[in-house]
Amino acid sequence: MATNVPITSIQVELAVRKRLQSLGRKGETYNDIIKKLIQKAAYVEFMEEQYSILDNEKNWVSLDEL
Repeated sequence: MATNVPITSIQVELAVRKRLQSLGRKGETYNDIIKKLIQKAAYVEFMEEQYSILDNEKNWVSLDEL
């Protein structure tokens, strides 16, 4: 972790903490695991938006029609 980075604590249920532990790898901190989950969630959100754009486009022409 970078130096001089503000640190906080968050309260989670014991079951959530255990689940976080199960998602991590040896040597990873909870901070590392949470950052990885945030990156994955951002990717999923991006992809859902892209698929929504594709699904809602009315003027698409299939390659077979070209």
